[in-house]
Amino acid sequence: MIIVHLQPKKETPILNGHPWVFAGAIDKVDGAHPRQLCRVVSSQGLFVCQGFYNPYSQIAVRVLSLGKEPIGRDFLARRIKQAVAMRRAIVPSDTTCYRLVNAEGDGLPGLIADIYGDILVLQFLCLGMAQFLDDVVAIFKECFPGSIIHERSDAKSRKAEGLSPQSGPLSGILPENDIELTENGLRLAVDVKTGERTGYPMDHRVNRAKLMRLAHDKTVLDLFAYSGGFSLNALKGGARAVVSVDSSAPAQSLVKRNRELNGVSSLVWRHAKEDALSYLSREEERFDIVVCDMPPFAKPEEYTKVNTLAMARLNPGGLLFTAASYATRFGAAELLKAVNRAVLANNRHAAVVEPLYQSPDYPFLSAHPEGVHMHGFIVYVA
Repeated sequence: MIIVHLQPKKETPILNGHPWVFAGAIDKVDGAHPRQLCRVVSSQGLFVCQGFYNPYSQIAVRVLSLGKEPIGRDFLARRIKQAVAMRRAIVPSDTTCYRLVNAEGDGLPGLIADIYGDILVLQFLCLGMAQFLDDVVAIFKECFPGSIIHERSDAKSRKAEGLSPQSGPLSGILPENDIELTENGLRLAVDVKTGERTGYPMDHRVNRAKLMRLAHDKTVLDLFAYSGGFSLNALKGGARAVVSVDSSAPAQSLVKRNRELNGVSSLVWRHAKEDALSYLSREEERFDIVVCDMPPFAKPEEYTKVNTLAMARLNPGGLLFTAASYATRFGAAELLKAVNRAVLANNRHAAVVEPLYQSPDYPFLSAHPEGVHMHGFIVYVA
């Protein structure tokens, strides 16, 4: 067993519920374990927790338990079944794609599991969990007999763990074509082989439902639209016309497929294959609602620029749905400052009327704000 000795007083965050031990908090490490399991002890030698140890990562230990129970297949099965039971209690019946396991938020650090109908897509994002891959797959086969299980461990964060990208079948073979699912009662085409994240950005499901309730008889601009999830929800809510903007060819293909699946005319739902900033700089058409689900930009000023241009496309009395990706360090307070700078640059009056949150199947620990996947606001702009 690996024994990780902490520096004085570094056990406090762990005992308060934070699931990470950073490399700088460690005094020394003894022993070895083939699956990188470890016990963490205080500077006085008192037991603190069990977890996955990775000497190559700045997050040196990912906490599994504050108890001394055996860590193995039975432990993982209990945690996975708890996560599955929670989703069955909270995910509506008109939705067949959602997150089953959200890593630390479900007490399973380094494991992401998304369900797309009868297909499970798994990500192993830390060294310790990757070494339990066979056990995890066997557990999901028990929970979802007959399902296809596919790996999409291609996230950039694996590099920090000393892991290379991995993708491919784990049990069964994916169909050749896009798969068809439902979200908020809408039909969706999803590409789980190469699509965004594990196939579709499901953390915005509740925010798309909010747009549906507000879109009646409105014109809507959907920026960074990918396959058009916000656009579809706006149209179901009775939007008069929608324009979605995304620069990728795969996104354009999925938008076309989703338009066909839901019987939407191209006259009502137009798609512009163009970079969002270029579109905003070129076009002068105004809309009643602008959705701005931004990707992770490198510089803070880019968030201000996008929000400024997006706000300029709003009719008086319009709504701006603005959100920042979970993959960025640009926090909610910084996003609010970017919105305020956009208000000043446009000489508009604006008020935040509602926050945007990740869907409830993306839980995070109260002691672990790093588990927040996205943040955003609905802004009324006069």
